Amino acid sequence: MTTEPSTAERIKQAALTMFTESGYEGASLSEIAKAVGIKTPSIYAHYKSKEQLFLQLIQEVIEEEREQYFKLLRDIEFVSSEQQLYRLFVFFTDLNHMTTGQAFLKRTILVPPRHLRDQLRQDLMRYEEELTEGIADVLHKGASAGLFNGQEEERLIASFYVCVDGMLVENQLYEEELFEKRKQMTWKSLWQLWTMTARED
Repeated sequence: MTTEPSTAERIKQAALTMFTESGYEGASLSEIAKAVGIKTPSIYAHYKSKEQLFLQLIQEVIEEEREQYFKLLRDIEFVSSEQQLYRLFVFFTDLNHMTTGQAFLKRTILVPPRHLRDQLRQDLMRYEEELTEGIADVLHKGASAGLFNGQEEERLIASFYVCVDGMLVENQLYEEELFEKRKQMTWKSLWQLWTMTARED
């Protein structure tokens, strides 16, 4: 038997959609309440403020993506280093097939609410540290196989994030076909850069 979502859950789902489409400033509690079918004051029985609702959604979306990320690391444990890194690259750049939660997180990274910027930066940097540990483990495996220069780990990880972040911007500019073409070109260039480090002194 299917259980109907609670009012608090319906508020979160409506808010997630509106924050994703309109950003923090563009989404109002009155519009969220209207989408749920309740009066605006009823929201305060579940959330103290729009800010609390927004921050709770960020934490839940980060946790959801974190679970997907670590599941991916388990799934790719026994494939080649190249395939491992490619799958990680795709995980961060499959931007045309994002869930609403992922789209919300990406929008917040690009355009955080000004008054929450410092707090969000701290939360996102903690999350990035966890992501980086997974990438570093894969790079260690590749370095052990002679694919990369193990002394260049910081440089390799930085180049990975630069490319991933660049894809996030390009996704806003290009149609899907061109974006996918540029994504594959970026991956090939990134892999070439990484493997070149093995030949450097």
